[in-house]
Amino acid sequence: MHTKNAPADTTSLVKLAKALSDPTRLRILLEIAKGTHKGCADLFESVPISQPSMSQHLKALVESGLIESAKEGRTKHLSINPAKLQELESFLQLLKTT
Repeated sequence: MHTKNAPADTTSLVKLAKALSDPTRLRILLEIAKGTHKGCADLFESVPISQPSMSQHLKALVESGLIESAKEGRTKHLSINPAKLQELESFLQLLKTT
């Protein structure tokens, strides 16, 4: 069923939902949102997981669009993508009004 206010393409929302469905990814997102980390390496202090696991989770978050990654030298700087948060928030608002 497609309402007039519903997004035409739900592919992006599905990726967001999948990325948010993992507790470790939620912890990583919360840490990135704090803005206190200088790069990926700093996340290991707050989210103690193996390097391969961290890479896998970060890849899923980047692919969903929830975080953005910018490389500076050997360091990757991570930040929350506000456009994706807005997309998710707009969808959740639709659920409240339908």
